[in-house]
Amino acid sequence: MQTDTPQVGPSGIRVFLVEDNAEHAFIALTIVRQLLGGMAEVVVAESADEAIGLIAQFTEGDRPDLIMVDLRLPDDGGFGVLSTIHENSPCARVPIFVITSSLYDRDIALSYELGASAVLSKPLSRASLREELTRVGALPPRALPA
Repeated sequence: MQTDTPQVGPSGIRVFLVEDNAEHAFIALTIVRQLLGGMAEVVVAESADEAIGLIAQFTEGDRPDLIMVDLRLPDDGGFGVLSTIHENSPCARVPIFVITSSLYDRDIALSYELGASAVLSKPLSRASLREELTRVGALPPRALPA
């Protein structure tokens, strides 16, 4: 039985990050590695075209466990990436976190319509990413203080 929840195994979690801004990519990579540890493998695409090309190549055996997409790629590319993920069978059920500076309700609603599991605000925060990773099962819940 195949599970849709990312599982931390001996090889860690494979994260696919789509971000065209080098500074924002650095922040996301840093936070992902802080939360998931050195076992996290992060594949980065710097444009919608690059991301769409990579998504087409993913199979059930090598698909990412988590996808993070900058919504505001040039030419509404973030929506194109979300649509491609939604249509790609190996990736269709992978948790998708949209990262955006957009405050438009329509952008957020469309992100969810296209399969987003969560919409996170830029700049990405460790706390918000931790919360969503816990919610989708990629991180165990924090123990409550005794």
